[in-house]
Amino acid sequence: MRAAWTTFATHGDPGWPAYDTTRHPPQLFDIRPTVTPYPDQDSRPIWQDHVFPALTLMGR
Repeated sequence: MRAAWTTFATHGDPGWPAYDTTRHPPQLFDIRPTVTPYPDQDSRPIWQDHVFPALTLMGR
């Protein structure tokens, strides 16, 4: 994961395809990182209309 962030910060390319809003393939960081179909497609509708509020910063 560190290598992906470093590559992205240095070259603007994390090493996997841009996010696709129709297929939603996430990058999975494992022994062999891979872009794969969303692993729990059935749960997607549960969250599709939920708005996540901004997190409160600590100490404020």
